Amino acid sequence: MIRRSLAAVLVAAAVVASPAAGTPAQTPRVGGTLEVAALTEPPCLSPLVSPCQDGTLPVYGVLEGAFKIGPDLTRHPRLVSHVDFTTKPPFTLTYHIRPEARWSDGTPITAGDFVFTYQARRKFPPLGDDNPYETRIRSVRTIDAKTVKVVLRSRFAFWRDLFEVVLLRHALRGKDLASIWTDRIDDPRTGRPIASGPFLVERWQRGQQLALVRNPRYWGPHPAYLDRIVVRYSNDPAVIADFFRQGVDIGQWQFDENLVAALQRVPGIKLILAPDAPGWEHLDIRIGPGGHPALKNKLVRRALAYGIDRVALVRALFGETGASLRPLDSALLRSGNRSYRANWSIYRYRPAEARRLLERAGCRRGGDGIYSCQGERLALRFVSRGAARRAQTLDLVQAQLRQAGIQVVPSYATQLGHNQVLESGDFDVTLFAWFGSGAEGPGIKGLFGCGGDQNYIGYCQRLVTRDLDQADRILDAGERARVLNRADVQLAKDVPTTPLFEVPSLAAVRSTVRNFTSSFSVTDPTWNAENWWLER
Repeated sequence: MIRRSLAAVLVAAAVVASPAAGTPAQTPRVGGTLEVAALTEPPCLSPLVSPCQDGTLPVYGVLEGAFKIGPDLTRHPRLVSHVDFTTKPPFTLTYHIRPEARWSDGTPITAGDFVFTYQARRKFPPLGDDNPYETRIRSVRTIDAKTVKVVLRSRFAFWRDLFEVVLLRHALRGKDLASIWTDRIDDPRTGRPIASGPFLVERWQRGQQLALVRNPRYWGPHPAYLDRIVVRYSNDPAVIADFFRQGVDIGQWQFDENLVAALQRVPGIKLILAPDAPGWEHLDIRIGPGGHPALKNKLVRRALAYGIDRVALVRALFGETGASLRPLDSALLRSGNRSYRANWSIYRYRPAEARRLLERAGCRRGGDGIYSCQGERLALRFVSRGAARRAQTLDLVQAQLRQAGIQVVPSYATQLGHNQVLESGDFDVTLFAWFGSGAEGPGIKGLFGCGGDQNYIGYCQRLVTRDLDQADRILDAGERARVLNRADVQLAKDVPTTPLFEVPSLAAVRSTVRNFTSSFSVTDPTWNAENWWLER
């Protein structure tokens, strides 16, 4: 699901960049405790009850799913070795569970666990407007102990998101699932910690920290190298900085200037910015009623894109710490996706080309350098909320577009969302961020498809709508990416939006940390936790 966010949202994660290329391979050191700084303490640990589902840090690394998202935004098989699927009715998914997969009490993970999870998820759906276990699945049944067959009601591109956590039937059958795992993840029959992942929940001290301990019976290639992971919580940048002075090893958050300032004063910590937070900033252009009439002309919209120096924006906003960051060159796919294509790279700063396009559109330049189109001055209302980074962005864009002959009139609204500026259509250009996984998750069709529920720009292009609708029903990931890139090429021609940059993550890393890899997914920060180790 794509959702808009117009405030700085800090999301805790525990992933960072791996050692630099060329570093000699080292033998992992077994043992030790790695400490993580996190912003938000979960209200409870259950993956079922909705108040708990935003606090997923202790669940991942403890409870595994059929697939797990990696740093390339690809869902990698985890509890399953592979899944066979059919592309003709009945649309069937056949999950082959790894023979070695087992719970920490030694019980094998079976098809019965998948069926039990399906039944639980129908009663306790994941967060979001749609419960795919109700709306997308027709039936789930066991073929044998390690094979389960799922029949879909229709083709569903996001089937790899099903069974994101698999529950243990043998311990939870007959229990009240609404009340389990409030402050621990255990076998309610014995009270002992239980897990399918490399770690067990050892102890949660509310308001202070949560400790995970190695699962000695983990079924993966090897048990976790670390003895323990301890998560310490605070949303105060000064307190987080003190955590690192006291020995915390790592933290990763969505970029925040206050955190940067606080952590830069801590010796022995390296700060890394990477484009893997779940948000991307963009400019949306109102083509429908309420927008400047010149914006209906794609030549004018292309002039806007050529008149904005997106490379300079990224450099100015994130400085030397973000030297590796680049503009986002796709309106649909995130840069970490292996199928990402830089379809918007044609729009590099060329104010002379912007002026040429405006003149082709019949616009005429006035004595002050600003164009008028069809007798109306090209003074565009750029609306945003008053966050410091967006104010800086608009200041930069204003100066850049003036060189192209376009006047930017900044305007700051208290709210842009429901029943506010976006839905009213009373704007020319808006600056805000979408938060989510881009086209890797459902919702993109609503942004750019004709009549989409979040299509606030009035854009409607038949071929793009067809491709986005088709992409939501393609089961094969490679074919789906091809269709999305085709739609993105058309979007780049039409320019109803302009992608600017991905909101970067800020990681603070101690030099002794090994085998952390920056991951896009803030909901699964511990995707390779069994490989983490500390050099002392």
